[in-house]
Amino acid sequence: MVTLLGERGGLRAEALPQRRRRNSPLAAADEAPASGPIRPRRPGNAEQPRPAHPPSDLAAVKVLVVDDDTATLDYFSFALETCGAVVSVAMSARQALRIITEVAPDIILTDIAMPGEDGYWLLSEIRHHADGAVSGLPVVAATAYGRDHSRTRVLAAGFLDHLPKPVDPDVLCRAIATAVGR
Repeated sequence: MVTLLGERGGLRAEALPQRRRRNSPLAAADEAPASGPIRPRRPGNAEQPRPAHPPSDLAAVKVLVVDDDTATLDYFSFALETCGAVVSVAMSARQALRIITEVAPDIILTDIAMPGEDGYWLLSEIRHHADGAVSGLPVVAATAYGRDHSRTRVLAAGFLDHLPKPVDPDVLCRAIATAVGR
């Protein structure tokens, strides 16, 4: 199950099926409060990541995916769901902090480079959170920085793992499974 919220907490219109956008009160989704989880519309199966041998290790693991790019959110969500995870998404670090106690994830997968507050800021806020269940969450970084952004720097900052984008779906599922001790 994927929960896709807009920056102000409302459903995002891009996540709704094409046929529901016209003449629908949900077309102004950012103004409406989230009424529950929705599934983003996905292109054909050929474009979706499918782990070759999906591990069952992620059954019922709650993952909060944080990225400012909707295509990346969709890609990660689909791959993780294929492996059995329950996925929620946030499109910014601030939004992730607002929904983290509501979602109660087992792990967070976050982009590092996002406009405004980045993944490092999010990690710092999580580690300094007053709720011990939040401050102790494992956080995995996913970044397109590549060679300019060293794995050593990411791990030294406190991330549990570093996944350079694009991430193979099998690698993603195994990394998340390892990070939650499965």
